[in-house]
Formats: sequence, structure tokens, C-alpha cells
Amino acid sequence: MDNFTLDIGSGGVAVVTFDALGKSMNTISHAVQRELGELAHLLGADDRIVGAVLRSGKPGGFCAGADLRELAADMEVWRAATSQEDLRTGVAAAGDFSRQVRALETCGKPLVAVVHGAVLGGGLELALGCHWRIAIESSSLCLGLPEATLGLMPGAGGTQRLIRLAGLVAALPVLLDGAPIELPDALALGIIDLAAQEGEAIDKAREWILANATAQAPWDVKGFRMPDGGPHTAMGYSVFGPQVAARRGTAGQGEAAANILKAMYEGAQVPMHAGLRIESRYFFNTARSPAAAKQVEAFFAARKAAV
Repeated sequence: MDNFTLDIGSGGVAVVTFDALGKSMNTISHAVQRELGELAHLLGADDRIVGAVLRSGKPGGFCAGADLRELAADMEVWRAATSQEDLRTGVAAAGDFSRQVRALETCGKPLVAVVHGAVLGGGLELALGCHWRIAIESSSLCLGLPEATLGLMPGAGGTQRLIRLAGLVAALPVLLDGAPIELPDALALGIIDLAAQEGEAIDKAREWILANATAQAPWDVKGFRMPDGGPHTAMGYSVFGPQVAARRGTAGQGEAAANILKAMYEGAQVPMHAGLRIESRYFFNTARSPAAAKQVEAFFAARKAAV
């Protein structure tokens, strides 16, 4: 693999280092997505490995999210899709990263993400696909799902895992506002499980893996229930229902918010595998919208002007 290295250490705990080839910061490229699938297969099939720690080899952070150049090119292709075959191909491509994260999550070995610096968008979604998450305490730590600020939405499980960790109501501002999440809030929401110093994080991760050999994501355990009961509760009706109704059929800049809400609402009522498929369809529809194209173009223009 070009973007990941794997070292099997004491007790069979593997340390997987995400270090995107030729880049100063890790991003989720097509190549990274393919290799995540290879990594999931390797971890599950190698009997020497009892679990894995996923960390970054970049000093600037764990992962800054999607490779926006590649995503912008994908969006252009998806906007041009009109035939049923092209639409099915587009939806499948839009859901590829989500499938690889799910393959890691269900590989049969406990996974711990050790994150630092920038942990944004698809980077945070990758961490959420691990069974436990440790954040290295630092002023540079930046956690968030900022997709809505670009007219997009999370597409690799962000809407589905967050509502199952924190509940629908608590997840709303994280997903709709796209603002950075402070570490105390991330701990309270279950986005991060432990804050640690840099020198102790890997050891803490290894200890957790050895103590939790049969770890699963909570939503994969029989009898799992949404933290706040889901949309069909008094709280869901009073808070979540009006949010969905207010944005139903919304176009333009509100389209991303509307689709995020629909994915949350519909996904909360089905098992995780079905919720991820729902999210992928809404992600595809959002990414091919004219509003998303304009906001991504504006982002590139602003970044070019700042250089």
C-alpha cells in the first residue's frame, strides 16, 4: 500500500500509519479509499493481528477530509448523469468510501483511532468507524464535520454514526452548522472517548485493544437503541420533526441541510447498513446539485486568492 504502513507489535496489536503519498496532509483520495478496502481485508484475515491502532504520519493532523480536487471532478461527472445506468454508477461511486469504512468497522478486530491536529470531514468519519477514539491534547486539535459549509453533507457514515453516538438532537448542530467541535464537547458526545498526551496515546490504545478483543460498534450489538429514542419520541417530534418540515423541498444553499436532515431522520429508523445506503444516496444528490458546485468553486477561488 502506498498510503498506509502496518507494523505488528507486541501482543499482536498492529499500528497502522496513514501517510498519504506525496502530500503534506492526509486526505481521502480515490487511492486511499481503495487501500482502506485492502487494509480491512488484511486486518481481518491475518491471524497474527488481534487489533489495530490507526494513526497519522503527518505532523499537521490525522486527516483533513476529502481530496477536494478529486471530489470536484466526481461532482462534475455526477451532475452530467441522466440515464439510470449512469445514476446507479454514480451512487455506487459516491458510496465507496462509506463501504470501506464499514468494512474496517466490521473486520472482526478491535480498532482504535489516535487522532491529532486536523480531524475533519472524511477524516473524522474514518475515526468514527473505529471502535474507540483517542485525541491527543493540543491547541492544534480541530475536530468537525464541515461539509454543510461547502453545500455538501457527510457521505461516509457521519450522519449515521453521530446520531447513534450522541442522539438526533445533539447531532443536529454538529452536522448542520459544520463548526469545529471543542474537545470537551467531543468527549460528551462520544466522538472522542479519551484525551491523552502524545507520549501515552499509543500505549493507551494498545491497552484498550488487549482488554476488548471482541469489541464491536455499539450499533452492531443486538438490542442497540438510539440514545434519545430516535425521531418517534416526544423529543423527536418537538425538535427534530419541525426541522425536517422547515427544510422539505428546500433548494439552493439549504439543500445540503435538508438532505442531512432527511438522512438522519430516515437512517435513524433502520439498521446501520441500511442507514449508510440512505446517506450515500442523499450524499450523491447533494454533491450533484448546482448549489454544491457553486460553493466548492467559491472555495477554490478563495483559496487561490489567499495564496
